[in-house]
Amino acid sequence: MGDGDLPTVGLDADWVAAQLTVDDRNPSSVEFAGFIGTGQMSRTARYALEWADGDGPGSVVVKMPSADPGTRATAFEHGPYRRECIFYTSVLPIVDVTAPAPHAVHFDESGHDFALVLDDLTGSAQGDQFSEPTQDQLVLAITEAVALQAPVWGATDCEALNGYRVSAEDLAAAGRRIPDFLPTVFERLGAGLDDEIITLLERFAGLGDRWSLARSMPTTLVHGDFRPDNFMFGVEPSAPPLAVVDWQTVGLGLGVTDVAYLLGGALAPQRRADAELDLLGVYCELLAHRGVDYPMDQCLSDYAIGTLHGVVIAIAATTMADRTERGDALFTLMLNRHGRHALELNALDEVVVRC
Repeated sequence: MGDGDLPTVGLDADWVAAQLTVDDRNPSSVEFAGFIGTGQMSRTARYALEWADGDGPGSVVVKMPSADPGTRATAFEHGPYRRECIFYTSVLPIVDVTAPAPHAVHFDESGHDFALVLDDLTGSAQGDQFSEPTQDQLVLAITEAVALQAPVWGATDCEALNGYRVSAEDLAAAGRRIPDFLPTVFERLGAGLDDEIITLLERFAGLGDRWSLARSMPTTLVHGDFRPDNFMFGVEPSAPPLAVVDWQTVGLGLGVTDVAYLLGGALAPQRRADAELDLLGVYCELLAHRGVDYPMDQCLSDYAIGTLHGVVIAIAATTMADRTERGDALFTLMLNRHGRHALELNALDEVVVRC
């Protein structure tokens, strides 16, 4: 923790200690143990805990805003911090997805501060976008997507989801902003982008509003950044097989968008093309086991629309997140992979037909 850090309660060990209670006891010692993970919109710190009788968790993680003033202001303006806090306070109790349990949620819009005190997923290892997941790991991820989506499929009018509603006018307006972002994307990433992807982005710029409306039909919840970097895979028996983290992009839309984003970004194009129909079959089957009827022909049409979500996330992240060498490499990889996916499935033509 340096003097340059912007104020946040997440860096106050006394505040963290006050949020932690086990059998009416607080820890006897709370010590900052360093920042963890590779988040570029937020920071996540680990705190080591000691208890007078030794009976309590050995650590927790605390998620807090970026230390960069520009990134922090942009995030509060566009809502990712608010969305994640809503998830832990209102949404996690009504879905079945595996996520770290929250001990405390602090959100201060006017003070540009938030802090989430969460279970430390000891016994788990973070996935890596640059290392392709195994088939078993992909099935685990799709199972968690269904656990998130099925409980509210077709029932997105419930009060717990009020914080995620966006008007059609605002959705279209957001889509029309895509051309404003492309100069920054081309300046930062252009040298690494395939020519076909640049052409796709230029055409997509004129269809962003129509795509926003097509992919945001409120079928269910969508994680929105459903990729290996946001998965914690269990490596010890005490850990869940997979837990999903980073809920800053959660919203309402076509559920299969999460699957398109996962497969399009995490797999090399040929492997993805070879595997996606079988994995979409797994998705539809798991939904059916939870009482959701989702015909494969509808799934495939929605899946094509969903391929463009990864393109949009990479565009937004390139312009909003703290700039790092790994970040630029990641966003270039994402744009090339998701763009190639969208081209193969004629996603822009599907947008024109749909809207």
